[in-house]
Amino acid sequence: MADRIWRGGLIGFGQVVEMAHVPGFAGNVHFRLDSVADSVASRLDRARILLPKARFYPDGASLFRSESALDFVVIATPPSSHAPLVLQALSRGLHVLCEKPLALGLPDLEKIEASARRRGKTVFTVHNWAFSPLWLKAAELVQGGALGKISHVELHTLRTQPAGQANPGSWRAQAALSGGGIAVDHGWHALYQIFRLIGEDPVGISADLRRPGPDAVEEEATVLLKFPSASALLRLTWRAAERSNGGLIEGRKGVLELRDDHLILRRDGRQERFDFPEKISAGSAHPEWLAAMLADFHAELSQPRRRFENLKEARFCVSALRKIYAPATRSRPAVAALR
Repeated sequence: MADRIWRGGLIGFGQVVEMAHVPGFAGNVHFRLDSVADSVASRLDRARILLPKARFYPDGASLFRSESALDFVVIATPPSSHAPLVLQALSRGLHVLCEKPLALGLPDLEKIEASARRRGKTVFTVHNWAFSPLWLKAAELVQGGALGKISHVELHTLRTQPAGQANPGSWRAQAALSGGGIAVDHGWHALYQIFRLIGEDPVGISADLRRPGPDAVEEEATVLLKFPSASALLRLTWRAAERSNGGLIEGRKGVLELRDDHLILRRDGRQERFDFPEKISAGSAHPEWLAAMLADFHAELSQPRRRFENLKEARFCVSALRKIYAPATRSRPAVAALR
């Protein structure tokens, strides 16, 4: 018997959907995208070209009212709308695949968690960086015991300009819509990687957030997280001289250096290098990472025992960001959109 096909709808058809979700879902034997909702006519016109067999709606509410046979929805709207749309989808018995951040505060996250568990539905945030070839290899080495117990992690995300041109007028530049600046944007990716590596809740967080003006989101962040048995350091900036990703994972038996397009493993006085054809920092859409991630999304949909694994990562991210943006945590003034 062939596997069932899960029918999905897209809410929001911006650049990330066009460049990542549409090609990422293309050819996947488990999923089919049947409908699209977007309030901007030009984006719907683009969706009609790329998904000619789909049905189209001017907003999410219209899609929810009209589509009675969907299994899940993909939510790719500005972050402030994520939680309301996720809760609407769950109330209609739908599973959810949502762009990050899943929620802008613990109250909304807790409502999502309660609704998802009550209805037995998957809520899955797009944690696509974990499915890049470099990070998959790093996870393989860590899980295989190459480093021993992890004691320290450092992750560096250097960009030369704000993500998606987060200039005045863009939702990315408005804390009430975005939830913050680089700490919630690129920082979310770093945080779920740290959760996967360390697997503990932090006992302390301190942050240095820097913004260009009193009404601007932060464009640089340095964050130190202390755990019961480890520590982590994040360095995030939109004002670097070059674009790159890097860091290190230190364990009791060895150290793994992350250098954008290669890994260096050092242990027992020896060194081993692993090369990859593309830098982590190359581009921003990465449809191949999303395509690989869909295997985990499918596993949560089809295997109830796997359900809520991804949601635990989202809780870690929201909880950490709440502390990063808390006035008592910061060493410099910054936005505090996350509650």
